[in-house]
Amino acid sequence: MEFDRMLAYCAALEAHNERSWFHENHKWYEEAREDFLSLLEHLRFAIADAAPAVSRDILYMPAKSWMYRIARDMRYYRDMPPYKPSFRAYISPDKKSPLPLGYFLQLKPGDSLLGTGLFCDSTKEMNRIRDFILRHWDELEAILLENGLTVEGDRLKTMPRGYDAAHPAADILRCKNWTVVFPLEESCLTDYESFARHASELVRRREPSRCFLLAAATGVSDENDELLRFYR
Repeated sequence: MEFDRMLAYCAALEAHNERSWFHENHKWYEEAREDFLSLLEHLRFAIADAAPAVSRDILYMPAKSWMYRIARDMRYYRDMPPYKPSFRAYISPDKKSPLPLGYFLQLKPGDSLLGTGLFCDSTKEMNRIRDFILRHWDELEAILLENGLTVEGDRLKTMPRGYDAAHPAADILRCKNWTVVFPLEESCLTDYESFARHASELVRRREPSRCFLLAAATGVSDENDELLRFYR
């Protein structure tokens, strides 16, 4: 029952994505929203246990501060339905900011996921991440292999200027954002306690990659950075 109401509501909203239906079924939405907030309370402790580095930032925050609005901002999405048929949250001190990196959760029938990632606003920022990956490729490769992970994200069709297409990290260097995501099968969306245990293990395996991406985003420039910027 704990996940059923959320998933059923998302499925119904996707089938009837219009303002009149949303308002007619607003009580259903409010109930499903409360279910999601309860889930986030369980997830709070699962993440804090598996990723002690973020526990200080999330243990005492209100769960509702992580949750995204279900309504789209129609100033930017005029040709799309008015609502996003999913419950989403970014468990971080500031869901509007890419830093510090946290963990994101999406619940949607057939497209639920849990993961972490880094998003950049400019080519300059992307290149800074790429340069960090190049300098620390052995470390990132070891993290991915040890934990059975892959780096996903939107990719350029060709290599960015100044980067070697023959490098072992070439596929990752083509990324415009970097995410480490785990799809959540509906078989694991049963009750909050078992989901929290499952999520704790997923976060434990992804925490080294989160720390790596955080270091890439906040690292101090060195001489190599200056040389790379000069030749680019």
